[in-house]
Amino acid sequence: MGRNMKLRSVVSAAAAVVALSLVVAACGSSGGGNTPGASSTDITVKAAGAPTQGGAVKFGVEAESDGFNPTTNRWAVSGHLVGSAVFDPLAAYDENGKAQPYLAKSFTPSTDFKTWTIELRPNVNFSDGTPVDGAAVAKCLNAMKKDPLVGIALANIASVTASGPLSVTVSMIDPDASLVAALTTQVGYVVAPAQLDAAPPANTRSPIGSGPFVQKEWVPDNHWTGTRNANYWRSDTAGNKLPYLDSVEFRPITDPQSRVNSLLAGDVNMLHTTDFPAMAKLTTEAKSGALQVVFDSTENEESFVMFNTSKAPVDDVRVREGLKLCTDPVAIRLINETPEDRAADSQFTKDSPWYSETGFKTNDPAAGKALLATVIAEKGPISLSLTTTPVPANVNTTALIKQQWEACGVSVTTTTTEQSKFILDMATGNYQADLTRQFSGTDPAVDYVWWTGKNATGALALNFARLNDPQLNAALDKGRASPDMAIRKEAYATVQQRQTALVPYIWLAHSQWALGAAKNIRNFTSMTLPDGAKAQPFQGGIVKLTETWIEK
Repeated sequence: MGRNMKLRSVVSAAAAVVALSLVVAACGSSGGGNTPGASSTDITVKAAGAPTQGGAVKFGVEAESDGFNPTTNRWAVSGHLVGSAVFDPLAAYDENGKAQPYLAKSFTPSTDFKTWTIELRPNVNFSDGTPVDGAAVAKCLNAMKKDPLVGIALANIASVTASGPLSVTVSMIDPDASLVAALTTQVGYVVAPAQLDAAPPANTRSPIGSGPFVQKEWVPDNHWTGTRNANYWRSDTAGNKLPYLDSVEFRPITDPQSRVNSLLAGDVNMLHTTDFPAMAKLTTEAKSGALQVVFDSTENEESFVMFNTSKAPVDDVRVREGLKLCTDPVAIRLINETPEDRAADSQFTKDSPWYSETGFKTNDPAAGKALLATVIAEKGPISLSLTTTPVPANVNTTALIKQQWEACGVSVTTTTTEQSKFILDMATGNYQADLTRQFSGTDPAVDYVWWTGKNATGALALNFARLNDPQLNAALDKGRASPDMAIRKEAYATVQQRQTALVPYIWLAHSQWALGAAKNIRNFTSMTLPDGAKAQPFQGGIVKLTETWIEK
């Protein structure tokens, strides 16, 4: 559901972090991940020997991106895959979901979490030979801040300065204990000064980073190819220079079944998917010995209907509540072959440490119709548009939701928009209701930028639902400011309670990501951090291929 729509970023929020990806999301403490369905069992081939260098990975991705400059471009999952090949993030998650230094050597906060000092690793260069130093990192973060969209995600940063040859000082407006997590996302990627200074279109079409691969060519809607960065700064535990692969290629194949067929035919040798029928096919083929499949057990996105709470008729909470009650998520999951153990009534799974029972209720059409009838009697007929991306499963889902809502007395027009415009329309508020997929932050503070009322107004707003509620805002600020788990759990319980009461979202299902790979691909999830500790295997369809190799 919402399968072709990962926003991880519009910016990434800061994650995405910005984590957005500060966002996309994506904070400084471990978060509970989604538990895969009962059928989600990894099937892999054990390596017969030590890693060997050479070969190419050709990776089928779900969509094309609009460019490869993390300070300006709107990345969904596919953009992050290219980004992780070219750029290194300042931070990355360890296997327990805690943000750790990556390109950075260390992060040190002040006692009030209003100032952070980032120390960088010595002797690290961009692929053009220039140093990854304090000046370069400060320039990159400041470029993020200046962008009209990405900058929204970094609004809590007052200033970024190079405080030494290999150090950067980040001053916050309000306390932020989650900055390290934010820097695991799009805003954490460090771009070379030469790319930032380049004139269009080179500034977005010719990426320069410190990552394991260097762009060779990009043919939009066909392929992106990168070759091994011979001067990459990382080595494996045996002292062998990384990466192992000679090249990587990312091919946009929007139809998930076509992606699987391309893997089986040998046209690609890796892919990612959130499509449950595609995952079933991968599992069947893996059991037969034809390929390998692994499932993401970290925090995944949720598929949901999102309302633009600033636009009639869904600016009336009664309309949103009525439509929620008229929605039958069980039927929606059925047509998408989504396992019932992926049912969602929150952005968190029930086994997440952040989950709070709120009484979120759907599938009571009699109550929903009665509530909507009250509004109709007061204001007149209700009509609205429901939009998604042109993926067959999404189109089928909106068609079913249209039936459910119209049975309750409203008029619904369904439309589709390609992914880049779909994301932009959400950011500009050019929609009434969208079927989408989002919110995969390992730590919920990473999703701050998507939910805070500070980002709910203006020509561009990362709070796509444009919901501005004082109680919710205060809880989000409290959760971001504190490293104390008990305080944070209480804060995010309030967030869920207010979202249930105000209905910016109708939760449908927790998504599931999977990777498919040819039988000779090795180490495509057993990643490490620079200090040798285990890293998060992969998350939200994004995998770093730094340590992946092909067995001869």
